[in-house]
Amino acid sequence: MRIIHFSDIHMGGLTHDPTALFDKRLLGMVNYYLRRHRHLHPEYVERAISRILALAPDLVICSGDITCIGSREEFAMARRRLAPLVRNTSFRFVYIPGNHDHYVPRHRCHRELHDTFAFLNNNRFGLPDLPLEIERPGLRLFLLNECGPTSPLSSAGHLPQDSAVKLEAWLREPRKPGEKRLIVGHYPLRQADNRQLSWRRRLYGAEPLETALAQGTVDILLCGHIHQPFIRNLPNAAMEICAGSLTLAGKLNVLDYSPATGRFRQFWEDVSGHGPSPVPSGAILSEGAPSLKPAGAGQASLMNSRQGREAHPGHTP
Repeated sequence: MRIIHFSDIHMGGLTHDPTALFDKRLLGMVNYYLRRHRHLHPEYVERAISRILALAPDLVICSGDITCIGSREEFAMARRRLAPLVRNTSFRFVYIPGNHDHYVPRHRCHRELHDTFAFLNNNRFGLPDLPLEIERPGLRLFLLNECGPTSPLSSAGHLPQDSAVKLEAWLREPRKPGEKRLIVGHYPLRQADNRQLSWRRRLYGAEPLETALAQGTVDILLCGHIHQPFIRNLPNAAMEICAGSLTLAGKLNVLDYSPATGRFRQFWEDVSGHGPSPVPSGAILSEGAPSLKPAGAGQASLMNSRQGREAHPGHTP
């Protein structure tokens, strides 16, 4: 099974809605035109789609922030850019929202998010259905919505209590033979060096997710939000992978799972055209320490990104 994961494409930075002059969107637009747009490369999205199709995945995941200020115009642009992934029938495309997608408590913006969420998920389910469990052969995927409008100074998220209860119930269920479990959320639980995120950027109510990774009831947590990609390895072989911003860092996170070995292999695909660049990996493990372990109850076998590249020359399928 091959899973490709990306995040934070941040389309747009504009709106023609005059009410944006009176809420957080005004600050978002100023930030975009004074700072953010100089670092983002929208052309990376087309390059990434071409590379995704060439890599022949079984599942493609976007972990949020497809817009900058959650405007109608941005959502339309994101739908156009990502439509080739939705239309492709050889794999399934899954999207969850990020904090920039649910930016302000405006009805029109919220309706656009709902419509875009349904479109990108091929109308299989709607935003109110989150948290949601998806089963694939040998895989259980748990999709979370951790985002909602916040104050102008905050980009923090929150895991609702009812979502945490439902997730904990799913994770208490016995694993099927060979079953792997992945959580998809927008927010990392920690920074690459295992430090807590600042109060402005962290996920509140994240204790159940921390516990699930620490106890090995989930194998991998996929996220975005932080724009530089990183991998955080846990001593029990669980892993948190932040894909970073695709349009800034130009990275695709690729996970290959082999049922024969019971192991995941992780590597990065670069679409920036600048060649491979270092990605922080495994602050908990010493440099070069393998995270490759036999699969056991509640525990996956994983490789860090450096080892994945060595075992996967040329990054070809």
